[in-house]
Parts: sequence; C-alpha cells; structure tokens
Amino acid sequence: MKKLKAGLFGLGVVGSGVYTMLKQNEKYGISIEKIAVKNIDKAREINLPDEILTSKPEEILENNDVDVIIELINEPEEAFDIVKKAFEKGKSVVSANKKMVALHHQELLQLSEKYGVKFFYEGAVCGSVPILRLLDQHYKSDSIKSVKAIANGTCNFILSKMTAENQDYDSALQDAQDLGFAELDPYSDVSGEDTRFKLAIMIYHAFGIFVHPNAISLEGINYLDEILVQFAQKNKLKIKLIGQAQKINGEIKAKVEPQLVSEKQDFYNIENEYNGILVDAEFTGEQFVKGKGAGSFPTALAVLSNLKDLKYDLAIAKSSVKKEFEYSFNAAKEIYFIGGFENELSGLDILEQEENYYLVKAEFIQLEKFKQQQPNLYWVQISQDIYDKIKKHEVVI
Repeated sequence: MKKLKAGLFGLGVVGSGVYTMLKQNEKYGISIEKIAVKNIDKAREINLPDEILTSKPEEILENNDVDVIIELINEPEEAFDIVKKAFEKGKSVVSANKKMVALHHQELLQLSEKYGVKFFYEGAVCGSVPILRLLDQHYKSDSIKSVKAIANGTCNFILSKMTAENQDYDSALQDAQDLGFAELDPYSDVSGEDTRFKLAIMIYHAFGIFVHPNAISLEGINYLDEILVQFAQKNKLKIKLIGQAQKINGEIKAKVEPQLVSEKQDFYNIENEYNGILVDAEFTGEQFVKGKGAGSFPTALAVLSNLKDLKYDLAIAKSSVKKEFEYSFNAAKEIYFIGGFENELSGLDILEQEENYYLVKAEFIQLEKFKQQQPNLYWVQISQDIYDKIKKHEVVI
C-alpha cells in the first residue's frame, strides 16, 4: 500500500507526540514530510532532520507530494484558515483543535464534502477515548437518549485534589500547572469553556444537529470554595464538572456545570486527568468509557487512529442534519447547592438555608441572573436521589 505523506502544523505537546510515535512505528506507513512552526530556532526536546521545519505554511499547502495535513496548532481562526486552504488544494485533514471544530463545525464538514476530501478530528474530544468513533459507528443503529461527560482533565485533576486532599482551589490549580495539566492561563479549562466546545461536537455525532458552543448553558469551577468541599466530604460525595446533552420530548437540552456525584455513579471514580463518558441509548442502555483525556501520547493516539482511517479510506461523519430534533435552553427546575453569595438570594425556591450556602430548586437561567449581580456566586447540581438522602440525614453511598 502507498505510503501516506503528511504535512504537520504545530510541534507542541501533541505535535511532538505524533511525530515521535510515527518515527518509532514504521508500520503505520505514514511519513512527516514537513513541519510548520512559528519559531524555527526554538529549542526542542526531540531530534529533527535538517530542513524539516518551516515557518511558511505554503511550503506544505502548495506541495503536491503531501497527501494529508495534520493540524495541531492552538489558535482556532488561524487553524480554520489552514484547513480551508488544505481542502481547496485537495488535501484531507486530521485535526485535534476542539475550539476550531466547535466554532466552525458545519462549515468544515460542508467544505470537506465540496472539495471531495476527508476531515477527521477524534483528537479534539477526550484524548485517547474514541467517543466520536463510538457515536458514529457503535451507536449508528441505536437511538441515543443522553451523553454525559467529564471531558476536561484539568478540571477533574483540580477537583480531585480539592476533595481527596483538602487543597484549596488555588493550590490545586498550581499543582495542575506544575504538572503540565493546566496552561498558565487556565480560563478555558476552569470556566467550563473547553468542556462546552467538546460537548458541542459530541452533540452532532450523537444527535445529528449543529449547536454553537455559546448556546450551551455554562458554569465552571473557578469559584468553588471550602464550604462546598466540606459539604461534599460530609455526605461522601465528589464534585465533578460534567457536560451533558439529553433528548427530551423531541428537543436536545445541553449544559455544562459542576455536579455532586455519589459512589453509585460511574463518574465517582474518574480521578485526576482522566475523562469519562456515559452514553444512554434506547436498545443498549447505559455504557461508560474512560481513559486519559489529554497529554502528548493519548491525544497523539487519536490523531494516528484518524490517519489510519485516511490510509484505509474509512467513513466519516456527514454534514447532513437530522431535522426531527430541535435545540433548546434548559428550562426545567433542578436542585442546586449555591455558595459564594454576598447578599440574600430572594425569589428562589429554597429547600434548606445555612449561613454559607443554600439548597434550592431553580432553573439554570435564574442562577445566571443572580451571578450577574454577584460574580463570586457558584452553583453545583444535586440529583433528586442524592438530595433525598441528604434530607433524611443519611450518608450518601
């Protein structure tokens, strides 16, 4: 079989992993011909052949010998421009850029069809966990009812440290940065934005509709405090940032928010940088998968898996949309732990009230309005069965 020739954009954590794995495994039959970087003279830990680096994207995009583009840069609009130009040149693309895919999802798939090329992006969602492949292939003949995911290893690492080791948020974040799990600017992770990008992508593969990330309700973990941690520990609960999308009465409802989970739930044992995804479908019921959600080699594995898909001409997602579903904001009232408030919260259905926290029944949109006036306010969702145990003063297990 013909060897696949690739041009690589980006030589950061994931790009270095992809290059290393391809060099060490000739069996893949895929070679990196050229690597585009911003700074050719930057010191790097991997050994590279002379002349393989370039700062000129056109040296790859205009090269007729290059069959496929591997796009692994950070900036979404720059990446989108590279991918569009690659499509126009008749080159297929493998990407791990979740922000680019989420913001331009429908257009990217339409362009790939227009130019008769392929576009894969398994590495954009949950690292080594092949969730898009499962949604596209395993569940193709089933009807998915919901997808719930711990999809950000940085947040999960921080929350693990807070609940298991009694670290405060700032200390746990510093540990995550020291270990390379968090960027110097962690906003996208801890705000929940990164999870929202990934959830938007999963919604298409699960339900066949395109949802802009900004349409998904969002609450992050950056204001959680020791009051919540103590409440969780007292009740033997853990705090997890979960993105979820559910099909309810013909509509898709989605949100990203912290949730309290009990020992009975699959998410309870997902710790540190690991990701976990729970899919509930009509015929197969609930199935749970876990794995490393970030890092050099876990994400590189997803990229290499897509490169093999290209090499062996496997199928990909299409841009057609299933018209039977509509997207809507979450309107149902749910139970929440609320902390971080400075003034009294009036107008809420208060179930329990303590000096430093409330347990309330409220709509997500109500809480968002309170947060506009009190920026440090935060909320964490509690399921009905967990609340019932708390109300009876039982330890939740």
